[in-house]
Formats: sequence, C-alpha cells, structure tokens
Amino acid sequence: MTSRILDQELLEDKAFWKGKKAQLPAYDRRRLPVKSLSFSAGRMAYGHTGDILQDLLDKNPEAGMMAGIETFAMRYVTELAASDYMMTQLIFGSGKGEVLPKIQGAIKSVLMVDANAASLSFQKMLEYARDPRVQFATINAPEGVYGVNYRGGEFAEAVNPNLKKDLEEGTVATDPAKWTAFALERFKAGLHFALVSCTNFSGNGHVTGATLRTVAQAWEKKGFAPKGFTQYLSDPSKFSFPNTMIDRIAVAPDDASLAVMADLGVRSNLVVTEKVRYWAVEDLFPAGRPALQDAEGVFMCPDYEDVKRYEDMKLRILNMSHSAIAGLGVLLGYRGKYAIYKAMQDQDLTAVITRIIDLVIRTVARPKMFDPKDFARDAILRLNNPNIPDDPMRIALNGSTKMKPRFMDTFFAAREKGLAPKEMEILLLPVAGFLRYLLAVDDAGQAYTLEEDPIKALLVECGGKAKLGDPASAAAFRPLIASKDVMGEDLGETGKKLEALTGEMLAGPGAVRAAMRKALKA
Repeated sequence: MTSRILDQELLEDKAFWKGKKAQLPAYDRRRLPVKSLSFSAGRMAYGHTGDILQDLLDKNPEAGMMAGIETFAMRYVTELAASDYMMTQLIFGSGKGEVLPKIQGAIKSVLMVDANAASLSFQKMLEYARDPRVQFATINAPEGVYGVNYRGGEFAEAVNPNLKKDLEEGTVATDPAKWTAFALERFKAGLHFALVSCTNFSGNGHVTGATLRTVAQAWEKKGFAPKGFTQYLSDPSKFSFPNTMIDRIAVAPDDASLAVMADLGVRSNLVVTEKVRYWAVEDLFPAGRPALQDAEGVFMCPDYEDVKRYEDMKLRILNMSHSAIAGLGVLLGYRGKYAIYKAMQDQDLTAVITRIIDLVIRTVARPKMFDPKDFARDAILRLNNPNIPDDPMRIALNGSTKMKPRFMDTFFAAREKGLAPKEMEILLLPVAGFLRYLLAVDDAGQAYTLEEDPIKALLVECGGKAKLGDPASAAAFRPLIASKDVMGEDLGETGKKLEALTGEMLAGPGAVRAAMRKALKA
C-alpha cells in the first residue's frame, strides 16, 4: 500500500480512516481561532502540551487552537507545512504491539521567525501579541537557549554573546530577545499575558521571568523600550511567568515506529511517547486560560511551592531512576535503543533503584494531588515499557547537572530527617557510577563516547587521570566531588566515602557489578 502524506484533505477523508485504529481530532481545526502560542514548537510541544490541548478541544472547541513559533529548524517547519502543521503521535503502551496512532491537530500553524523584525513572520508574531483572544504561550526551548546565569531574584546575568548583543543593540537574534519583543508588543497593546515555560529545569518560571526582565531593563535604559515595560513584566497580575513541571517520556522514532506508520498508510512528522502524561502548572494566568484541569494528568497548583513538590517527586523518583541507568546501567553495558527497558530487567540495578525510591518516599514533600507511592509504582511500570526505544545515553547528556537534584538532594533531605548514615550510602552509588562513567570504558572493558556536558573539559580531564585497575586513582575525581555546583555542598566526610566507592569501581573488570552487590548487602 502506498502511504499518503498527512494533510487536511486526508484528515477529512472518512473512507481512508475507516477501519484504522487511529484517534483523530474531533473538532474542526479550520474554523477555530488561535488562543495560545508555543515558542519552540518541536515534537514535545505536539506530544505534550499540544496533546493536552487536543483533548480539551475534543470536549470543548472554545479552548481555542495553538500557533507555533519556531526559530531554529527551517526544514522542520517546511515539513510540517506539507502536513498542514499536523503530526502523528504514536502512544505506546507496555503490551506487545500496543500502540495508538493519534493525529495531533491542535497546533494550527507554525511560523519560522528569524532575526529580521521586518519580516512577515515576525510581524505575524506581533499580531498575535496584539490579539486579546490569545491568552498564553508555552516555551519548549532547551535550557541552553535562555543564555543566562540565574541565582535568584528579579534579574539574571546574560552570558550568551548573542544575547549580550541583543541587550546592547535592541536586536532580536536570540530567542529571549524574541520573547521580550513579543512581550513589548503586548505591553504597548495594554494586554495581559502568561508566558509558561515548559523547559525541564527547576523554577523554570522564575528563570524565564528574570530573563525577560533582564532584556527589558537593558532596552529601557537604551531607549529601545518605553518606561514602565520592566515594571509590567514584574507584575504577575499583568504579565505572569507560571512555574511548571512537565513529565512525559518522548523519544525519536525507530524502525518499529516507522513500521506502524507504514501499516497505517500515513507519512508525516512523528513523535513517539508513552501513555503517561503529567503537567503541574502554577495557576497564574492573568489573561485567562482554558480549563486545563479537565485534561488527564494536569494539576493546577495554587503556588510555586506546590509545583516544586511535583518537581521534586519527579526528579527524585523517575529522573533519578533514569540517571541511575545512565551511569550504572551504561557501565553494565546497557546502551542503545530499548536499553532502558533492558536495564530494568537487571536485578541488581532495579534493587538499587528500589532502595533509593524507598528513601525518597520517606523524605520528599507530598504534592497536593499525588501520593509519591503511587508515582513511584507508576514510574517502575513506565520504565518497564518494552515498546519505548529509549537509550540511556540520552539521559547521560549533561550528567554533571543531574547529580544534585536527582541524588544528593535526597541524601541531604534524609540527613536532615535523621536517617542512619549507613542507610543513606546507597544514594552515593549512582553518583560514584557517574564518576566511573567518565573513563568512557564500561565494566567489561568496552569503550563508548561521553555525552556532552557544560563542564565536559573537566570531566574528560578527571576521567583521563583515573585508571582502571588502580582504585587509588579515584583521587582524580576530587575536583568534581568538591564542586558545590555538581554536588550541591561541601560533602566533607561524605566526599571521602564517595571517592572510596568510586575507587572500588576502578578495581578492574566486573568491579562496578561487585560494588553494587556489596552496597546492596550493606
């Protein structure tokens, strides 16, 4: 069967879809107005927030559609245009062959916006800023796009050279400058708005607000923006930056995914996800919002403190499990597609994860609407999905930034609650695994390539000095063990234990497995 390209005409071809087990939009996407935007409208925008919006639209078209704004991937936007900006989402359950193709149509169009503020696409973006029907925008950009250092407060420090230039010259080359230009147009129109970061880092709303205020303040001082603009961005009753926690495993398609599409007879852009979908959102929308709480897996939170509880729960249970596999699992040879699932069949590895989860449940603050015990139970089931082609090396990316929130914060919380030091030592095992990972040689002597990291040069330097067969060479990792940026605080005696544990893993082939089993018997 020759596959057809997904577009509006195909969507409306009832004969084509007859007998196919695909979920289609239940609303008329041609007639509905745009009421929200998505900056960096990549696959996660379609597979998470776009999916949430589609479920709302199926119940009530008054929710309105979303328009995407892309700043980087021209080819991606061109491909989307061929499908009238729709995408196919393959939602994989854990049963054999369990998959639901879902045609995502909630994103009505995607603009390709560059640094030319006079272009039609840029001006169209500003038209959306002046439209009172548009209530909020999400941001799905990676953390590095923000281009700032944030240490709390109302403002951030611009570190990206292009962002610094935008601040000095009033230009819009970077994404933060484009977000601020949108906000400036909204300010001039006298309208309220919410800019909702879905970037996966802690306090994402605080960072986003500080980033825009930093640009706005610079533009005000240099006359590129009128007085009062920065104050407008400091008043959440006018322009807000809700904090959020997003949670859905989304991966690149593989041959099995393409086979599903071939059987469906459809060609389109594709996002592959699990069934589970969570979104905890600080309920701060001064221009109004759709009934987000009516969508499955959405938790509207009264304040940041409640969002933080969901965030900590996710980081310390699901993300912790991922990072344990990305360190210890990679060292045990679990690399490549479906290796997350394969690692979860390793009894030693799952025992480590289970022991840590037990500590998390005893120490983490409980969110209003989700028991950590239930989240932990579901997390184990999610990681055991044989249909998700997830690679632990994806999780190893930026590993140095993950030690504190995923492991050490639980260690510090357990210490504060007075748990026995011996009981807490299991938390150091995956951190030692991360340090041992830096040798780029696994427990069987097989080489691999280290993933990128903000401090990769230091990681490579430390890993290069440590030697397999020489436990004392774990001293090479002292700069990392002593780093507050990596570990969260000066570890003192705990740091010595961490070094000794890493040394055990350096003893020779099989030493990682031996260290794990020893820790589990303790």
